[in-house]
Parts: sequence; structure tokens; C-alpha cells
Amino acid sequence: MGRDQEVAEVVNSLRRLFKAINEYSKRIFKRTGLSGPQVWALTVLANEPALSHGELAERLFAHRSTVTGIVDRLKDRGMVARTTDPDDRRGIRLSLTARGHRVLKKSPPPVQIGLRRALERLPTAQLRRLRRMLQAVVQETAAAGVEAPFFEPEVSERPLSVGRRSRSKR
Repeated sequence: MGRDQEVAEVVNSLRRLFKAINEYSKRIFKRTGLSGPQVWALTVLANEPALSHGELAERLFAHRSTVTGIVDRLKDRGMVARTTDPDDRRGIRLSLTARGHRVLKKSPPPVQIGLRRALERLPTAQLRRLRRMLQAVVQETAAAGVEAPFFEPEVSERPLSVGRRSRSKR
């Protein structure tokens, strides 16, 4: 296979991945009214109750401020509860409410879980090479300036009636 064909195959593989992630996220949204990251957060909290914001951010590979926004939206919809940490009254612990459990049961698993599993199956050396190669591609493209802590849907795909606060009030 020539170099041009190799480039075309890589581009097509990335295109298929992006399309699959986008289509799957739309299916989750259609079924639950939630974004993929919101369902991922619910999934993590269902499996590991009473996490702090920081612990949830680590599990989701996201910045704390991103997770705070996700948790705020889930709390506004009655799916997540914040409680004071009994061991450290300054800390907050997150847990699913009964409504959060119900919504999670009707949702397909978040796309991030399948992606993570696929990456975890790669041998360490291959995963390291893939990371380095993707970072090189990111640096050579306009993607270097794009913040992408998560797979979040476009704002237009989010439901308008979820009690989201405007950015100016945050």
C-alpha cells in the first residue's frame, strides 16, 4: 500500500470513529435527554457511589470545572445528589438519586466506556505509540487549540428545559 493510500485509510478510520461516537451520542440523547458525558457520569457514580467532584473528574478524564457543570445539570434534573462528606465536613460527596438510577437503566452505555475498553486492550507499547502519534497529529493541525475534555454534544442538541443557568450567572 502506498503512502497516499495509508493516509486515506487513517483519515477514513478517524472519520468512522468520529461518526460512530456522534451517532451513538445522538441515540443516548434521544433516549434519555442527556449527553454522553452526563450518562458516563451517572454510570461512574452508579458503580462508585459517594465520589467527590475531583474523584469523578479523574474517572471521567475531565477537568473539575467540566465535571462541575455536568453535575450541576444532573442535580438540576434530580438525578444526582450532593451530600456533605461525613469524614470531612468541607467535602462534598456525589450519589445517584432514584431518578438517576431509573434514567441510567433505560440508557445505552456511554460511548466512552467502549472506547476506553478498546484502548485498554492494546498492549502498553502500542497504546503509548498511538498516544504519541495522535498528539503529533493534533500539534500539526488546528486541533492543537481545541479544548476537548469530553465528548459533549453541541449546545443546540441539549434540552432547553433542564434548568441550565446561563454562563453569565455562573
